[in-house]
Amino acid sequence: MNWDDTGYLISKNKYNENSVIAEVYTFNHGKCSGMVYGGTSRKIRNYLQLGNLIFVSFKSKSENKLGYFNIEIVDSIGPLFFDNKEKMLIMISAINILKIITPELQKNQNIYNLFSKLLNNLKIEKRNSIVDYIYWEIDIIKEIGFDLNLNQSTLKIKNDNHFSEINLDNEIYKIPNFILTRNHNNIENKLIIDALKFISSYLEKKILKPNNIFFPKSRFNLEKFYQ
Repeated sequence: MNWDDTGYLISKNKYNENSVIAEVYTFNHGKCSGMVYGGTSRKIRNYLQLGNLIFVSFKSKSENKLGYFNIEIVDSIGPLFFDNKEKMLIMISAINILKIITPELQKNQNIYNLFSKLLNNLKIEKRNSIVDYIYWEIDIIKEIGFDLNLNQSTLKIKNDNHFSEINLDNEIYKIPNFILTRNHNNIENKLIIDALKFISSYLEKKILKPNNIFFPKSRFNLEKFYQ
């Protein structure tokens, strides 16, 4: 099985002295793992930064065996955020969410495009990146089959100018109103935390626990950043 594609690096692990196993979310093939020979060399190691966009040539004898990547750098994205803790936390959290909730070798160009849009928005200065991330999580959950239908909930009671109560699967959740309006402006950290906690609660209850998946530590670290 041979193919070429473009994708974002979402994990890397040293395999031996000279090679690493890389995991890439690609446009036409979804999430895929492969060995990169020479991945520990200075040149290739610099390409293999999480979040980087790379061109990959994949070769494998069968779908059941680990294949091999030849890679070329397309866009060095990850290093752009090395000096920005908030944006780095957002990127790493998004990478780990993408890694744990998407199946292997299942094409989903909407998910690819949503992730690409998130990373491109992170490049924009003075943009409310955490709000982009919150909407990204909601959209990703929808793409894997768990549409929250926040604007069509069977119950919506506005408690004040900041919160509403909605009914999701016969359970009442209190959520910040900016999630419903998709507003980016003048959002307090408390509302950010409440939004992150709402999504994490839903994600863990409906998707992660039923599939025996542990919640990524990077997502907790992101939530903690705004406390």
